[in-house]
Parts: sequence; structure tokens; C-alpha cells
Amino acid sequence: MTTVGTEPQVVTLTCDILEVRGFGIERVLVVHPNPAAPLLRESLGKIKQEAECYYAQKKPPLVFSFVPIRDGGYYPEDFIKQEDVAVLLRVLYRTVAELKRRGYRVHLSIAGGRKVMAAMGMVVAQLLLDEKDCVWHLLSEGKLVSEKSMHPQSPEQVALVPVPVLQWNLFPSTVREILLWDDPYRAIEKQRELRQRERLSMIQGFWERLTPMEQEVTRALIRFGGTQKELAQYLRRSVKTINNQLCSVYDKYREHFGMEEKTRVRDRVIADLSILLENMGSSP
Repeated sequence: MTTVGTEPQVVTLTCDILEVRGFGIERVLVVHPNPAAPLLRESLGKIKQEAECYYAQKKPPLVFSFVPIRDGGYYPEDFIKQEDVAVLLRVLYRTVAELKRRGYRVHLSIAGGRKVMAAMGMVVAQLLLDEKDCVWHLLSEGKLVSEKSMHPQSPEQVALVPVPVLQWNLFPSTVREILLWDDPYRAIEKQRELRQRERLSMIQGFWERLTPMEQEVTRALIRFGGTQKELAQYLRRSVKTINNQLCSVYDKYREHFGMEEKTRVRDRVIADLSILLENMGSSP
């Protein structure tokens, strides 16, 4: 799947290099703005010509589909309004979501079109793609670009750079729940809820690792704050005992969340456990 603007070669160059790298591409979905614009109409015409005259001759042939960025009969002329960007995001999201529902591995090229198209493509990638999928950015030799060559004479003329994707979905179950939604904004809100649920589950796991005495001193820390001496006075324990218990709590927190030794975590412990205890209906 690739976005395109007025540079049609980004589509064909990407397809060619993916083929060289041994990826078995079956379909190419070209996502494009309003084709009424003369330059874009010319760009799409060149891609369709290549699809019919070049890629259709391959064994097996590479099938091209064209996905307009529109809402009903409305084609954004450009992405200059929030409403235009919303249409763009919905089209990208629904297109990728349908591919994932059908079990396809997705290669998403974000080299073509406006910068906002690449930005929204990354949002969709973070929501829907998994570790088997790829996001690519195309780098091509200056001469190749200036000549608007549709195919490289040698693979060295083109580089496909993998774009790292910070995946919001921690578990396969999260992906399945996200795919239930056709509206990306609803999906984003659902993702936030799932992330919060997963985060609370991790904090719950940490809380259960604490001893009853450590839980008690942590509750006091959340409720009253103060120094270790003040906590010792409140709990009627020695300062040394309070110090040892808090050190144990902090060490367990670092270990549970994979943090480096001696990382300052006091404020994180207070913030995380305050949220957990509130959700548990338990007053600190």
C-alpha cells in the first residue's frame, strides 16, 4: 500500500525494490487525493500505464487498485483543514484495517504525497500494524528523480529505508479489538482505554509483589508523603525499617518495569499506585 502525489515513480520504484528484496507482493493499493487536479491525473495515468503494460506481464501479475481519498462525493482539494485531514485518516485507516482483517501482510510506503499523508500513515501504522508488517520510506538517486524514471537501472540507485513503528498495541488481543472499529477516532479512543487497562494490570502485578508491611508503608507514603522520619513516626517503626522497606519497594518497581538500577522512581510509584488504589476503590 502506498500514498502518491505528483511523483508517480515512488510507487513503481518501491514495488521494484521490494521485488528485488524477495517480498512476494500480490497487490498494490495506491491511495491518492482528488484526481481532478491535472498534475495528479497525469501521475495516476503513468502508474496505470505501468500497471497495464509492465506489471501485468509478470508471473504472477501484480494487481493495482486505486483508493481515492474522499468522503462520499467530497474530494479534499488539499489537506489544509481539519476536516480534510479527517477524511484522509479515515480512508487510510479503513483501507489498512480491511487488509489486516483479511490476513494480509502490509508494506506501507509513506514516501509519496503531502507530508500530512506520511504523518497520518504513521498514525495508522501505530494503530494497526504488527511485527510482520513494514513501513518504508524511499530514497532515490538524484538523477533518477530528476529524470522521473519509473524503474531503476540498478537496485543501487534506490534505497528503501525501514521506518521504525512504535506499536501502541501490546498484545494480539488489542489488535483484534481495535479492528472492530471502522472509525479511526473511535479506534484511538479504544486503544487508549486498552492501554490504560494493560498499564493497570502491570501495576497490579507490582502491587501484589509487595509484602503486607511494604504495602502499608507505601499507602502511608501516598497518603501523607513526608520524610522517612515522619513516616516512621506515623507507623511507629524505626527510620531504618522504613528506609529498608521503601528501598525494597523501589527495587521491586525497577525490576518489574525493567528499569535501570538506581533510577529515581519515588514519584512514579506514588503516581502509579494512587491510580491503582483509586480504581480498586481502596483509599490510600
